[in-house]
Amino acid sequence: MKLDFGNINENNFHVGSVFFLYGNFKRSFDVFCDFLTEKLKTKFDDAELTVNYCSVAECVKIINAQCDLFGNNLNLFCIRGIEDNHLDKLTPLFSLVSSVFVLESGDYRKSKSITDYFIKSRDAYAVASFKNDATLISLCKLFLPIDTSAAIYREIVEIINDTDEGLISLFKKISLLLVSQDEKLLQDYITYKTSFLQNMDFIPFARYLAKLAVKEKVFDKKQEFLQTNLSQKHIIEKLLKAEINQKIGTPLTKSFLESL
Repeated sequence: MKLDFGNINENNFHVGSVFFLYGNFKRSFDVFCDFLTEKLKTKFDDAELTVNYCSVAECVKIINAQCDLFGNNLNLFCIRGIEDNHLDKLTPLFSLVSSVFVLESGDYRKSKSITDYFIKSRDAYAVASFKNDATLISLCKLFLPIDTSAAIYREIVEIINDTDEGLISLFKKISLLLVSQDEKLLQDYITYKTSFLQNMDFIPFARYLAKLAVKEKVFDKKQEFLQTNLSQKHIIEKLLKAEINQKIGTPLTKSFLESL
């Protein structure tokens, strides 16, 4: 059955739970597995939790090696790259041992059937994870206090879209700030994340701009963080020349980079 990140709650965390993440936003997998690990530790505090990041083949070996099917053990299996040919191998595993599964779809062309299976299944949760603001807002609702405002969600989404920082680290920092109920601390953090370039030296700044330009040109990932056009002709070449000139030629100022 379909379920958004924002609608997941403790009632969905039970022995035998299967979460299937489908879509092209792959950054959600690690942060969701980390989130679920903490929730399972709390809910099943009398069980010995083992977290396994593995392939389907490795998962089969681990389960087949389980000696005590009735012990006080709980396994969390986090498996990426799930494709259509894995369906017959996976479904028999769900009821064999005390386990919870987080599965992530693989190549879109090779995972259409298994995605359709989990979306229609009444025994698993199919969670959409696409590169859009709707998914990011849904993640915010999962990780952050329920009284977080829509304005804060929008600011956090903007940060996620324009940073390479891992979501596990990012959400933990923001959660701590929100739990502290100090709105000024949270706003200071958001301001820091959106203005840290001011404190960058010339060469790190040039490299950062070049990195954004590559993303924009190669991966068609338009950034809204800086009010500048990084898709202009020869911009990467200009930035590389500026870095070389800074190292061995006449020192330049950051205003030179901004003028590019």
